[in-house]
Formats: sequence, C-alpha cells, structure tokens
Amino acid sequence: MSWRVLVSAPYMLPVLEEFRPRFEREGVEVFAADVRERLSEAELLPLVAEIDGAICGDDQFTERVLSGAPRLKVISKWGTGIDSIDAGAAARLGIRVCNTPDAFTDPVADTALGYVLCFARRLPWMDRNVRRGEWLKPDTVALRECTLGVVGVGHIGRAVVRRARAFGMRVLGTDPQPRPVRSSRRPA
Repeated sequence: MSWRVLVSAPYMLPVLEEFRPRFEREGVEVFAADVRERLSEAELLPLVAEIDGAICGDDQFTERVLSGAPRLKVISKWGTGIDSIDAGAAARLGIRVCNTPDAFTDPVADTALGYVLCFARRLPWMDRNVRRGEWLKPDTVALRECTLGVVGVGHIGRAVVRRARAFGMRVLGTDPQPRPVRSSRRPA
C-alpha cells in the first residue's frame, strides 16, 4: 500500500466495505475511525501521524492536529461546510481541503420545508391533542397563503425555494453573493 487514509465520515462508515476493493486497487489502505458523530482534537491526535489523507465529517482538524500529521496531503469533507477544519493552517502546511458540494442539499431542504409545514399547519400541537383524545381545530394557514423569506439562496436555499413554490408559496430571497440576472425574454 502506498497511501493510508483515515475514514471518519459517519455516513461513509456503513458502506466503507463496498468501496474498500476500489481503494485497494488504487494502492490506498483505508482504516475506519470509531466515531459516532465527530472526532475531537484529542481523538484525532493519536490517529493522524501516519495518514496521507482523510475522508471526514465534522471532525476537529485544528492546527495542532494538522501539525501532528506530517504525511497528510488532503482532507476530503463528506459534506459542504469545512468550518471544523483550520483551512489557514492546512494551506500553510500544504494540505489540500476539499468538500462535497450538494451532499446534503435535498435532506436539509426537505427538513427546512418540513418545519415550515409543521408550524403553518400546527402539526405537533394537533398530534399531541389527538393522542390525548381531543379533536380540536387549530388556527392554521395554508402554505399557499404564506410568503417565505429565504436568506441565502445557494444550493440549499434554491432547493427550499423549489419546494415552497410547489406548495404555491410566494418566495422572497436574498444572498450576500450576487447572482447573475436571468432574462425571461428570448432574443429576437
């Protein structure tokens, strides 16, 4: 084996054996960390000295951890946010940091709109009342009567907008990054 890779991404661990033969064909030795959600700095320190790469979740790749990994060349985050990785220290040490765009766009958008639906239709309160044997009519609104404001219309924000429009909601959005204006007019 020419490369050693730590896998600590909780979503990859259950399917790691499916990918192991491909890793081995490419000369990559993978080893799985015992992790439930994320590894702390203290948990990572004894694991990183002999690794060349990491496929991680929200593990705490601090400057101390990165400095303790002299062979480390790349950290690949299973997800989009890399705020748990000290990107400045990684850059100084020549460690490439990658992420997985759109890895959780649909589940996060589903959850966000699920909460909107729960609160508009008062579903948690209705459920509680029904379980008590009460059938009360709560004061609710239909989503088509609502306006949804989306702050941040990147991948997830746009996915939420698509779902909200399917319910007939009026949608307003803003984003700190300017988006190109798309014309609805066709050229003559």
